[in-house]
Amino acid sequence: MKALPAVVVGGMVYLLTLVIDPYGEDGPWQLVLAVLCGGITLIVQILIFFLNELHAVQESVDRRFADLGTASKLFNEVEKLRGDGVPRLAESATRVVSMGPEILHAFMHAEIDRLARQIEDLADLSAESAGENHDWLVTLTRCASTSIDAISTTVVDIGFWSTEPAGRYLDAQRDAILERGVSVRRLFIVKQPEEFAALLPICEEQRELGIQVKVVALEDLPLHLRRGSVFDCIVFDHALSYEVRTDGLNMSTSTAVNSRAAEVQSLVRRFNQLWDANEHGAWLA
Repeated sequence: MKALPAVVVGGMVYLLTLVIDPYGEDGPWQLVLAVLCGGITLIVQILIFFLNELHAVQESVDRRFADLGTASKLFNEVEKLRGDGVPRLAESATRVVSMGPEILHAFMHAEIDRLARQIEDLADLSAESAGENHDWLVTLTRCASTSIDAISTTVVDIGFWSTEPAGRYLDAQRDAILERGVSVRRLFIVKQPEEFAALLPICEEQRELGIQVKVVALEDLPLHLRRGSVFDCIVFDHALSYEVRTDGLNMSTSTAVNSRAAEVQSLVRRFNQLWDANEHGAWLA
């Protein structure tokens, strides 16, 4: 195929020379010129092909070097996480893709994408999850090193303490207290003092685990402490908040974690004000 244009060009040159000098007496110069032009055409084609191949090789080499640079950078970043689960995640993912049905592969990729989106959100110091994320709650409790301060409203929280996630949460708090010396304080907020009785068994159980528990009625608080919204939240190590958001039916709609200093410190101040307000109102302590 590459020789075909050279043959065509040579043939056209030969025919053209015959037209120009049909009775040439200097020998078969028409044939020599035709071969020469065809040869030049073939050489030009070969050079163009070679340059295109060289350009393709250069692009491939550039991509490889770019990939190596990205891989090297990624490796250096992963090296910082050698004690975490990142290397195990990569190794396990490569094993999964080599075994099992397609739906298992699809599920694995979906989970990795979900985790990646969550980590990307955490890079902005906050993340959100649909519903009430009990896994986050237990994991954060296991990560706490100094303090856990929680505000629990009975409207949302009263039924939670008889569930299986509550058992895991309390076990994690007990371990945090006994093994790491974490201070755990829980403040229950009710609307009226008449609701205190329903919380007695819950408070007694948590105190036996080493949790400091207080209950306050909103109507007994000073006016300046009743202002503003009251919602379920937990502050871990005075540095990260776990907030449960509800709808108009008081159903949990989402969970947010936030480590933006200004917002977290606002919750810390709010909790301390409510915790220290027992001298102003009626408490179950």
